[in-house]
Amino acid sequence: DKESFPLRNPTPLNVPPVEQSEDKKIKKVIKERRLRGKNEREYLVRYRNPVHEDEWLAESERPDSDRLLRRFRHEIQPQA
Repeated sequence: DKESFPLRNPTPLNVPPVEQSEDKKIKKVIKERRLRGKNEREYLVRYRNPVHEDEWLAESERPDSDRLLRRFRHEIQPQA
């Protein structure tokens, strides 16, 4: 670009990474899966900030796990 535009001085952009820009707060648990050969489960979570994509997390990696899991299990229960 310097050859095409010799007088242009590009300004460096100082954009923080997405991971550090805002806290990742979990909105809800979407799915649950069991890991093969292990007695562990992972949960697909959706974040409140739409910038963050849905992500599989182990149960130990999720804050507020009890409240979120109760809500998730209540939603997937078949209505009698």
